[in-house]
Amino acid sequence: MGDERLRVAVIGRTGRGDYGHAIDELFREQPGAVVVAAADEDAAGLTKAAERHALEPAAAFADWRKMLAEAKPDVVAICMRHIDCHAEMAIAAAEAGARGILMEKPFVRTPGEADAVVAACEKSGTKLTLAFVNRHSGTYAAVRELIEDGRIGRVLELRARGKEDKRGGGEDLWVLGSHVLDLMADLGGAPQWCQATVTAGGRPITKADAVAGPEGIGLIAGDAVAAMFGLADGPVGSFASVRDAGLKQPAFGITIVGTTGAIHIRPDHVPQAALREAPLWRTDKDFPWLPIGPGGVGEEVAGDVDRAAERVAWGRRAAADLLDAIVSDREPETGMYAGRTVVEMTAAVYASAVSGERITWPLVNRSHPLA
Repeated sequence: MGDERLRVAVIGRTGRGDYGHAIDELFREQPGAVVVAAADEDAAGLTKAAERHALEPAAAFADWRKMLAEAKPDVVAICMRHIDCHAEMAIAAAEAGARGILMEKPFVRTPGEADAVVAACEKSGTKLTLAFVNRHSGTYAAVRELIEDGRIGRVLELRARGKEDKRGGGEDLWVLGSHVLDLMADLGGAPQWCQATVTAGGRPITKADAVAGPEGIGLIAGDAVAAMFGLADGPVGSFASVRDAGLKQPAFGITIVGTTGAIHIRPDHVPQAALREAPLWRTDKDFPWLPIGPGGVGEEVAGDVDRAAERVAWGRRAAADLLDAIVSDREPETGMYAGRTVVEMTAAVYASAVSGERITWPLVNRSHPLA
């Protein structure tokens, strides 16, 4: 009987986004998959990738298009952090017959690029998932259950912030904001409208302030962002980021505010979430924040937990979810539609900021609002 595992090919770009957060290694120890080829335009990076995956020289390609044509993979991992090539590679992988794509976040640069990727994947039946790994943690599943069970009452707000370091403002919105905007839409429902202000040096931005952002994210502007979203399930969401806010402990995360309590999620941390069993406006006595683990509220979390290893485990679950989605013909948990929503939310922030108007869904303008 032949090897029935799905054949995975990985694409990295050493020096131009590399392999993201080791995205190429997420298929290790996956019983349903095996890495059969790698592509990297950098010779030294390609050699290292081939060594990591024990590939023969013939399975290592300098040209990713040639790899798609010759290796004919079932799954393609688009690994680089720089997103200027994401749409092109995803469309080519779908057209080459890939059954699945795992992509580093952020997704793509504009709603129009997202539309093109979605159309190509829909046409070929390709499943695409994004490395929004926080949604694949056991703790996040416990958080969702607590909210659905009414543990914090009716959800009124979802408050998100970026890391607010030197990337604060436009870059923070793109790079870190993608994580918390994804959580916001998953927990609060699809965005219905956005009202936002983006400033540079205290004044509202114009299109003249746009500059090419790092990591291929396209045009960005502003050193401070304040955005509000109306969400389909009823609550209001907010995202804010101020450059060099001076926080020793970054506020990066999202707080779900309910009528009887609140939950705070800190992406990439262990413990990842905590519950306050009282409304945030109750100040008459001290209400502790109780840690939430995969087993629920109050679960003890060892102090020596390897945070990086935990994050890798979440990533492996994202890869496993993609493999199962391919076999069972379903949408992956953090799939391309979720990715498109985050890109739309990001674009809506800038569209509202430069127009001074509330932006409503569906977004009519599919190009970059700063272009």
